Amino acid sequence: MRFTVPQKEFLAQLQKLAAVVPSKTTHPMLNNILLHVEPDEARMTATDLEISLTTRMKVEDGQGEDVAIPCKRLLEIVRELDERPVTLQTDRHNNGVEILSGQGVFQIPCESAENFPILPGIQVSAELEIPAERLRQHVERLAFAVSTDDLRPVLTGVLFEFRAEALFLVATDGHRLVRIQDHKLAGQESLGSVVIPIKALNLVARSLDSSSETVKLSLAQNHLVFSLGGAQIYTQLINGRYPAYEGVIPLQNENIMQTARGVLYRAVKQVSNCANNVTRQINFTLSENRLVVTAEDNEYGSRGRNELEVDYNGDALEIAFNASYLDQMLRHLDTDQVVFKFGTAERAALILPEINQEDEDLLMLLMPVRLMR
Repeated sequence: MRFTVPQKEFLAQLQKLAAVVPSKTTHPMLNNILLHVEPDEARMTATDLEISLTTRMKVEDGQGEDVAIPCKRLLEIVRELDERPVTLQTDRHNNGVEILSGQGVFQIPCESAENFPILPGIQVSAELEIPAERLRQHVERLAFAVSTDDLRPVLTGVLFEFRAEALFLVATDGHRLVRIQDHKLAGQESLGSVVIPIKALNLVARSLDSSSETVKLSLAQNHLVFSLGGAQIYTQLINGRYPAYEGVIPLQNENIMQTARGVLYRAVKQVSNCANNVTRQINFTLSENRLVVTAEDNEYGSRGRNELEVDYNGDALEIAFNASYLDQMLRHLDTDQVVFKFGTAERAALILPEINQEDEDLLMLLMPVRLMR
C-alpha cells in the first residue's frame, strides 16, 4: 500500500475519524481505521460498532491492499508534521506502515484488514435532503439538552418527528427541553419518527464544511446513513418510545417577561457566582417591569443580587432555576430579545426568541427548582 497526500488534508480527515474511535473498548481492532487505497483516492473508515464514519480524500500514486492502522498514533504523528506532502507506505518486513515527510521517517504497526468489522448493508426505505447549515444550527441548539444518563437511553438522542406541518426536533433530559419546528421540511409525515444518537448528530455537524450544501438522510428500519460531501456517517437508531413531551409544555403561562438577552445573561452569570455549588439555585423575583435576580450559599457565606428593568406583565412571582441550565439556554438563543412565559413557582417556564428564524419555531422549556429559604 502506498499513497501521497497533503498534510493539511490528511490531518483534517484523521481528526474527523478520531471522534468515532472509542476511547475505551474491549475490542482492540476498534482503535484502528480501515484504509482502502485506489489510484487517485483513499477511503478511510472508523467505527465503534454503533456509529461509523467513512471519509474520502484525493491522493497521488495510490496503490496496494487494505490495511488497518492505529488512529490515535497516526493522528499524533501527522499533527506534528510540516505542511508538506505526506507519504504512507507499508513496510512488509516489519509488518507496519511508514509515514514519510521531508527527511522524517516514522513507523507504526498495522493489521490485516480482514479483522476490521464489516459494516452491515442496510435496505433504504426512505431518503430526505436537509440544507447542511440548517441541520448544523438545529444540532447546535439541541445538543446541550440531551440526557447523558445511559439508564434512559432514548433521552440520549434527538427525536426527529416528521409531521405534515413541519419536522419536529426535540431534545430533553427531564429538567429542560428544546423543541424546534422546521416548516421547510413539512409534508414528510410518511417517514414517521426516529431517535438519533447525539454522538452521530454532533459528528455530522463537525463534518460539515463551507462546501456542504445539503445532507442526505437515508433511513432504514434500525439504521440511518448521513451522506455529506465525500463522507458517510452510519448510525444505529435508538429503540424505545420517546416520552410524550407535549404533555409537559404548559398552555396557561400568562405571566410574560421580555428583556435583552445579553443583559439578562450577564446578570445571571454574575449572580450565579454566589450560588450553592451543588444546587446551583438562582431566584427570580418579578414585579411590574422589575426583575431581581438573587443567589446565596449559606455554607460558604456568599450572596449575590442584581436588579433589571424588564417588560413584565403578570402577577408578582418568585421562581427558582438551576443557574447552569438557564445559562445554557440563554447562550443558545440567537436573538437580541428573549421572552419568558411563567405560570406559577412550580410550573415549567417557557423561554422563546422574540423573533424566530424563517420557517422555524423554537421553544425552550425549563423546570423550576424548589425555592430554598
